[in-house]
Amino acid sequence: MDKIFIRGLKVRCIVGILPREREEEQELVLDIVMSHPLDACAKSGDLSLSINYAAVAEAVTSFVRERKAELLETLGEELCAFILKNFKPRTVTVTLTKTEAVAHTAGVGIEMTRSLREIPC
Repeated sequence: MDKIFIRGLKVRCIVGILPREREEEQELVLDIVMSHPLDACAKSGDLSLSINYAAVAEAVTSFVRERKAELLETLGEELCAFILKNFKPRTVTVTLTKTEAVAHTAGVGIEMTRSLREIPC
């Protein structure tokens, strides 16, 4: 299956359960991989037959900033549903990495994959 991806999308947002995380924005890095057939777009040159990754990045950034989630697990689930409903890939994998949460790490976080069949659109 063909894939469209966004790697390393950095969003400063409120995310977490600790008191300081509820008050101060921190960096969240998102990686998004969407499976979608690209043959028709490739043959025709018609972007409407693909998924516009710039539009996804913009929509996801707004969603994450406005959501102010407490748990990455909840944000990941909601983000998968949001992408599936609004952009219609067959599947989406979302990786959410908090780069400032645990000292001496490049980041900690979650990864989840969902499909259109799992989410009522």
